Amino acid sequence: MDIKRNIRNKRSAFVSQKNSQPIKNSSYISGLFTRTLISVIFVLLCAIFVNMSDKNLLLFKDYFFNNTLEFTKINELYKTYFGNIIPEEISPTISVASTDKDYINIEEMSDSYKITLTGDTMHFLQSGIVVFIGDKENLGKTVIIQGNDGVDIWYSNLNNVNLSMYDYVEKNTLVGEFKENLAILTFMEDGNYISYENYLS
Repeated sequence: MDIKRNIRNKRSAFVSQKNSQPIKNSSYISGLFTRTLISVIFVLLCAIFVNMSDKNLLLFKDYFFNNTLEFTKINELYKTYFGNIIPEEISPTISVASTDKDYINIEEMSDSYKITLTGDTMHFLQSGIVVFIGDKENLGKTVIIQGNDGVDIWYSNLNNVNLSMYDYVEKNTLVGEFKENLAILTFMEDGNYISYENYLS
């Protein structure tokens, strides 16, 4: 008698679990459809705005191509309304970190800082997105990372770099090789130069 009751209980539990699964899938698909629809509407509105007049086109180009977009704010806005791109169940990759300091001396230089390195490489001081790769006047080859905290860090005087635009980099991973064991760092927040104390200590 007990065996029959156990079998009946297991069967009813299995059936109720199976019935609740489509509800979860349905809400996920509904949310995904809504997010996709909103994204498509946003792209269409941008296209309509650009095609309305040449002035709008120039304004759009000036804003999106000549200015550094604030990806950290865009990312926070996206998370607020659309959720995280990476599911929370997936843990991020853990990068190998440097326990020792990469530098032995810091010297102020106009709006930047000359960092004498212990070798020819250093590690990223903050996680963020690559928003610029190229040459800067008086600074040489430069990579600009827009950090998760909203601060742009310029890594200059690079010899070579193995990055692409809009790559996401993790804190404590290698930037690349610097010429003559000398890195030039610049820190900017909201268009203003800031000091290095929060990053190099």
